[in-house]
Amino acid sequence: MSSSSLPSISVCIPAYNEEATIESAIRQIEAVLQKLSCDYEMIICDDASVDRTAETIRRIAAENPRVRPIHHKKNRGIRATFEELYAAAEKEAVFLIPADLQWPPEILPGLVAHWNKADIIIAARVDKNYGISRSIVSAIFNFIPWMLFGISTSDAGAVKLVRREIIEKMRIISTSPFSEAERIIRAVRAGYRLQSIPTVTRPRSAGVAQGVRLKLLTGAAADVWRVWWDIRILGN
Repeated sequence: MSSSSLPSISVCIPAYNEEATIESAIRQIEAVLQKLSCDYEMIICDDASVDRTAETIRRIAAENPRVRPIHHKKNRGIRATFEELYAAAEKEAVFLIPADLQWPPEILPGLVAHWNKADIIIAARVDKNYGISRSIVSAIFNFIPWMLFGISTSDAGAVKLVRREIIEKMRIISTSPFSEAERIIRAVRAGYRLQSIPTVTRPRSAGVAQGVRLKLLTGAAADVWRVWWDIRILGN
C-alpha cells in the first residue's frame, strides 16, 4: 500500500498503573507509525493510576505535539476509558492498543494492509494466555454474538483497527465491555466489512490486568440481553 493510500490514524492507548511499560509502548508505537509515513496522532488516557504512569505521559506529551494526554481524577474503568478515547479520535482510522505491550506495536502495518478490504480489522489472539476460568468466560462471550445475532465477532476484546465513521455512527447502549462486541454486531448488520487477522501476543509482564470480575461479568450479561432486545425486538 502506497503512503498516499494509507489512512490517517488515531492511536488510542488506555493505561492504568503501567509505569513499567508506558514509555516503551509510546516510543515503540511511534516508531512504527513513522515507518508507515502516515498522518497520525496518539491519544493516551491515564485512568487515575496510582503509580508514575501519569507523570510519564505528561512528560512525553510536553515533548511531542502529536501526543494528547487525557487524565482521569477518579478511576472510571476500562469501558469508559475506551469510549472516551474513541470520542477523542480525529483521524480516519482508530487503533486502540493497551500500554502493556501484550500486542506488539509491529502488528499495525499488517492490519493497515487490509484497510481497503475491511472496515474493522481485528488482531485476534492465537493464544490468549488465560487461565481456565477466564478462557471459559471468553469462549462464552465470543459464542453469544453468533448464537443470538448470527454474527461472529471473532476476538471482540482484541486490538483492532476501525474506521472512525463506525464509532461515530453506531449507537451503543452497552455500559460494560460488551460494548466492543455490540459495536461489531451493529457495524456488520449495517454492511461494514469485518476481518480477523490471527496474531501472536505476549503474556502481560507488568501493570494491572482487569481480568474476570463479577461486576464486569454481570454487567456484560445484562448488556447482552439489552442489546438482543434492542436489535431483535425493537428493530434498532
